[in-house]
Amino acid sequence: ADYLLPEEPVFGVAINGDARAYPLRIMDWHEMANDVVGGVPMSLAYCTLCGAGIAFDGRASNEEIYDFGSSGFLYRSNKLMYDRQTRTLWNQLTGEPVLGELVGQNVELSLLPVVLTSWEDWLAQHPDTQVLDLDTGYQRFYRPGAAYGGYFSSSSTMFPVWQRSGLLDTKDRIYALRIDGTPKAYPLDRLVLEGVVNDQIGGTNIVLVANRGRVTVSGESLRQGKVTYDAGGEVRAFDRGDELFSAGDDPGVVIDARGAEWKVTEGGLLGPKGEIAPRVNGHLAYWFGWFAFFPNTLVYGNEPGEG
Repeated sequence: ADYLLPEEPVFGVAINGDARAYPLRIMDWHEMANDVVGGVPMSLAYCTLCGAGIAFDGRASNEEIYDFGSSGFLYRSNKLMYDRQTRTLWNQLTGEPVLGELVGQNVELSLLPVVLTSWEDWLAQHPDTQVLDLDTGYQRFYRPGAAYGGYFSSSSTMFPVWQRSGLLDTKDRIYALRIDGTPKAYPLDRLVLEGVVNDQIGGTNIVLVANRGRVTVSGESLRQGKVTYDAGGEVRAFDRGDELFSAGDDPGVVIDARGAEWKVTEGGLLGPKGEIAPRVNGHLAYWFGWFAFFPNTLVYGNEPGEG
């Protein structure tokens, strides 16, 4: 993709060996991409206001397949998407219907793996990747930062925040996980500082790998002019079982307690003897956006008894 700058952010999705990149310069405008990746129907739902890009499996729990559009409606600064089959409105952060035919039907969407990283790093890891084309059928100023650069570079929210928590700053970026009904937020600052974090949520031992640091955008907003802002960082989570991991010299590997290298892949950590620590699907978000829907969330570094 000749139009992409090496350092600019993309959402990366790879399923069954099929890798796709969705540049934020396009997603900032359209906020939704429906695709089939590795044979799996996938909807990448991006809420610019709450900073969350989430990949959903289009095969819902009722065994129906849905594809989605962005409704233009908001609830607590979170975008509501709609499925094109029933026109039901869905919450983008929870993957559950909130208004329409499917409400009360116990229907929900499951997550697929997605990572925010730079085009240069994604391409190095996935040289055969496909990339979303600039020829979208719409006339837009597809430049980094053009659509929401002013908002991304500001500490302010666009609308009043429904409920706040002082544990983190309003627009701090976090990596969000929900396991066994337990939500937990990991401040991106801390993940990048530590590189590899071993933790437990509920009864699941996990490891988060953030070895490549942050992705910074230098662009031009249509409203504010030149802008520079943090777009997030490359974070993946895995079910580590009984293993404990630390960072290696190469950001593409982690080291277990025996000193052996495990390779970081989209599907899992691959051990030296064929072991697999499977991927646990999560996503980035602004703190205020996550807290609005999960006020009981745990926060890494603020657990009871710490500090």
